[in-house]
Amino acid sequence: MESADFWELVKGAIALNPKAFQVMAKLPDANQIAINVLLLAGFSQAIGQSIILFINRVKPFRFILSLLLSAILFVFSYGFWIWSTWLVSRFLFEQTVDFNIVYRMVGLATAPQILSFLIAMPYFGVPIQVLLSLWTLLAFVRGFNAATGFGVWEAFACSLLGWFVLQILQRTIGKPISALGTWLANTTAGTNLVTDLRSLETLLETGLQTNPSNQDNRNS
Repeated sequence: MESADFWELVKGAIALNPKAFQVMAKLPDANQIAINVLLLAGFSQAIGQSIILFINRVKPFRFILSLLLSAILFVFSYGFWIWSTWLVSRFLFEQTVDFNIVYRMVGLATAPQILSFLIAMPYFGVPIQVLLSLWTLLAFVRGFNAATGFGVWEAFACSLLGWFVLQILQRTIGKPISALGTWLANTTAGTNLVTDLRSLETLLETGLQTNPSNQDNRNS
């Protein structure tokens, strides 16, 4: 697929255009397109959250590696949502849905997350993140409805229940995987990353206090 066609699909998904998802369901290279959208969304989210790497004083080379790792982990996290949604559609609704269709619809539905770099905006970051998550959910419902025999409410219930199953999996068998992800992130960054807000504020204040230019300004 040409670059222009790829971005037409992305724009269609962001606009919640059902035709984009119908085209996506039939493309021979749709699986690769889904991966590309997921990676772009993950990388954008990593950029939006990169302030954490700055505060933790991650070195430039490791900084880039950390962004790439975050994008890959983002893809894996959505992989669990794909599996859980497929399981719900197959066993709860008793519908024979091709796994590839679920995979492609979830992949393309993450197109709004390509705007995740905007979560770096002060004050507006959290609302934007919530908005993009809801946007992604609506895109998936729209796409699943367009590409399968599911009605709108069935698609919504399937997506929501898939997310619920995902939460259960993350808190049970997913804990070792989450721990592995944390270890990989710390290893790539070359330090034990501080991520909670209170600790980040303390780390930032400590960095400002030890900054030589600040000490010079205090002495002058």
